[in-house]
Amino acid sequence: MARDRQRDALQTIFSFFVGLMVLAFIGVGVNTFYEFPEQRYSDQEQTLYREQQAIAGLKGDPSVLSTSDKAKYDAVQAQIDALQKKREAERQIWARNTSIVLVVFATLVMGVSLIRSEQLRVLSNGLLLGGLFTMLYGAGWVIVSGSSWERFLVILFALVVTIGLGYLKFVRGKKDEPVAVAEGAGVSEAEIGTLEARVASLEARQAAAAAALMAGLGAAATDE
Repeated sequence: MARDRQRDALQTIFSFFVGLMVLAFIGVGVNTFYEFPEQRYSDQEQTLYREQQAIAGLKGDPSVLSTSDKAKYDAVQAQIDALQKKREAERQIWARNTSIVLVVFATLVMGVSLIRSEQLRVLSNGLLLGGLFTMLYGAGWVIVSGSSWERFLVILFALVVTIGLGYLKFVRGKKDEPVAVAEGAGVSEAEIGTLEARVASLEARQAAAAAALMAGLGAAATDE
């Protein structure tokens, strides 16, 4: 019993670890092939800030600049503001697209977890956990995206997929599970005949013993 509990605990830990590895693999893969735009815009911003500092000089106060330098300073600041707006817009698009990709991959992983789930229960549970973690990760990214309708649709799709695959794994799978018949449970005709013969022999012995008992009781009554 103790070994069974220990084995179940190790299987649970292994399934949880597989789930985390699936989440890490999908997350790193998506970020590798679809990079976050922050770094690109950050480099451009740093270049513009250095240009502003060069215009302001050692004073660093734009209010004391000459008219021409002030115009240059304001022009650089306008570029910085436009760059920040563009970065924010692309960040929202990136978050929305990333969430959709993550939810799609999560759906695929959870679908794969249903294949031979009874024979490969530990790996199946690990893939299912990985799909759930990835689904949650994708839902988190869509929350920070801009459009409320897009957030709603992605969350709705994730909810429907989660409930549907959960039903297939935990409800329908149990209903469709065939009743196992123990190997060798069938009885041959010869064994049936032998069993009938034994039953008949027992009945005959019981009848003889009953007859002998009745005869003994009758003899005792006659003697009296």
